[in-house]
Amino acid sequence: MSIAVSVALVNLPAVEAQAADPVRLPPAACAGMAAPGDDGNSVDDENHAAIRLDLPAPDGEVAVDEQGKIDLKGILHKQASMVDLAMGRTVTTDFTIGPPPEGVSGWASSWKTRLRPPQLGENLVCTRAEREPKRFARVLRSFDIVDKIAPSNVTGLSVGDITHNSATASWSAATDNYGLAGYDISVDGGPAVRTNSANRSYTMTGLPPETEHTMSVVAVDLAGNKSPTPATKTFRTAATPPDPDPELKLDVEDGGATATWQPDPNGDVTYRTYLDGERLAEFPMKQYCLDDAGKPADPCTAQSTITYPIESLESATAYSFRVEAVKEDGTKWRDFSGDFTTKTVAPAVPDAVTQQVTSESSQCVAQGGDFYVAKSVRADVTVPGGSTEVFPGCYTAADASCVDEHMPPDEDEKFDCTDDVTKLLRDVSSPGGGPALSSLSSSSGADSTSGSGDKVTPLFNPGNPIQPVVWCLESRACTILLAPPVEAAAGAAVSSVLAAVIYWVVVIAGAIIVGVLLGALWSIIDASPIAIGGLLEYPIDHTTDFDTYEDWGLEEGQWYQSLAAYAQLIRTTKEASDEFDLPFAWTTAEDSYIRRTIDEACAKQKNASSSIAPCDDDVAFYVPGGKNYRFRDMQQTGDHIVEAMDYQHPQAPQRVQWLAPGRSQGGQAARNAGFSRGWFDTAQFQPNACTGRVAKVCDEFPFWTTTQAVNLSGPTASMKPVPLAEAGPQGSDISGFYRKCKVKDAEKFVVLPIKSWVQAGAPSFGFRVNGSGANLCMKPERP
Repeated sequence: MSIAVSVALVNLPAVEAQAADPVRLPPAACAGMAAPGDDGNSVDDENHAAIRLDLPAPDGEVAVDEQGKIDLKGILHKQASMVDLAMGRTVTTDFTIGPPPEGVSGWASSWKTRLRPPQLGENLVCTRAEREPKRFARVLRSFDIVDKIAPSNVTGLSVGDITHNSATASWSAATDNYGLAGYDISVDGGPAVRTNSANRSYTMTGLPPETEHTMSVVAVDLAGNKSPTPATKTFRTAATPPDPDPELKLDVEDGGATATWQPDPNGDVTYRTYLDGERLAEFPMKQYCLDDAGKPADPCTAQSTITYPIESLESATAYSFRVEAVKEDGTKWRDFSGDFTTKTVAPAVPDAVTQQVTSESSQCVAQGGDFYVAKSVRADVTVPGGSTEVFPGCYTAADASCVDEHMPPDEDEKFDCTDDVTKLLRDVSSPGGGPALSSLSSSSGADSTSGSGDKVTPLFNPGNPIQPVVWCLESRACTILLAPPVEAAAGAAVSSVLAAVIYWVVVIAGAIIVGVLLGALWSIIDASPIAIGGLLEYPIDHTTDFDTYEDWGLEEGQWYQSLAAYAQLIRTTKEASDEFDLPFAWTTAEDSYIRRTIDEACAKQKNASSSIAPCDDDVAFYVPGGKNYRFRDMQQTGDHIVEAMDYQHPQAPQRVQWLAPGRSQGGQAARNAGFSRGWFDTAQFQPNACTGRVAKVCDEFPFWTTTQAVNLSGPTASMKPVPLAEAGPQGSDISGFYRKCKVKDAEKFVVLPIKSWVQAGAPSFGFRVNGSGANLCMKPERP
């Protein structure tokens, strides 16, 4: 096995594992010296007689002060000079030299320095001095560093945005001498919920209307100390809001809404609709008029219902909708309106889980932990023997010498040494190594017991695959985070706001090549890669078992992300077909088609000059289905996406770019170009496939909420009338993909239409390729 790590320091010689005591690597300056024994002293100090360098052994624990620093001092020969003092990757050359301490003869000088330790817990301190010619001294000591100062109390706590069933609390940042891990929030005395240090707000939901509640917040530092006094605030939820305009009913979803009202044939001829004051459309009364059976009503009577879809909306967003009924002479004779807020799309990983994982990963780093296991997969991870639990999920290993030697790495690199942590990484990886891929299957352990004996009930059940990530703080101290791919990706997405740095880790078997972030690692593993002209030239197909497949690149690392995308696609379609009993099976022709499509789509996603190109890192993929990801029917909509792309290769030169649109939040790109939401009904684009439709919605591809809507990419978007009932499911599909896969405004993503997948009535899904694998961010969810 080899371990490949993407990016950050100096390579040090590994220390042989001791039978009983933990193996610790000294700082580089003391490389080769034996670690101190139980008394804190090195067994082989190198102390030249003409220098007499000394660093007294500490008496018990050494506590950081109000600035999060410690003071160290000693003596040396007055004709010698201090070189440096190192703790882990922290090195100082700033010393104050003074007279000898009392009781020490005149040959000596005193020295002292002050620094912030890179982590709490056990630290090895290497001190060096020299005296010409070439006389030197090195002393290695072990210090147990603690933080006994609690963070400040939380101030500025307020509760706002109070509704009949929710409220949002916010507060000012607390301070701490060494660093904050986050905040613990409790509502009505319930169990605490952790946020990370960058998140100073919390939304409480599911509250009964017109009831009083008390919430409290305490700060938690990296040592686990908590604020002395919780900040508290009491508030009362609002009354249930009154019903909207009785003439208008709004059925709200996350990606759209359906408005219904009763027609009045005595005056209604056409209707004008407005969203947030902007004209949506004007249409004749019969266009969306349905009878009691939900079929087109002819004639449209007062007993019929106008059913109007409000499409392509952003989730969790407030809107104002208005309808004007227009008489035959073009004048308005009645109107009605209503306000609504689209539903929230649940993220792929609950926010509470992301907050906990990121906060506790940083806390594990600060307390000297070698690895942290996310709560959701603790039942699936066997902790190496001899490990010590720092707190639930965080452990120090008996031997972490190999990982310590390379953390954090200076650059993309590969190392083959072995210790307890690298053995653990091999244990949690696929037998063939390679990227960590998401699974539809449930985790084997819904409940487990932590090392401390506490019952562990995961907030999130992501499946068995585990993706390792190196999580480092500004001190350059690091730990290994073990989490499911989608959870690891969610944590990585917020790492920068915590001043943390993450590095993806890939485990490979034997001499097999592996790629990490942007495939940069490959150049240092194999200097003479063979020529690969896209995924079609790899010896893989839909029958490949990617759990045991070992040839993840044929020395051609630039295609690694493309391979990960293809493998995740094949795995998800196979697992979904089995789990949901879908009439779908890959064919050789369709397999070749999708590999070619991935190459073409990635070329457009990265604006490559060639017709095919390997995928970039961190790209989201949307795979449409005949049902949306919640198994609601959108068969004709899915068929239309397939038809719009012609299903031929090479794609029409003007349409191949549609494989990689950019997101346009709220359809702003088209609106900025002067187009209305009902652009297909305007004179500029008439006649078209949607002209004269009745009881149908005009589906368009590329989507309205992309930078390729209407004709922004050159060719006019493909249009097709589809059933009214499909407007909601498709809107939910797109908003769900944007939210769950964290597609940012203007970010390009890939659309992969698979004809037989859609024809099978299979569900949509979405995934995102990252530095060392892929995570299924929009998983099919059968009700």
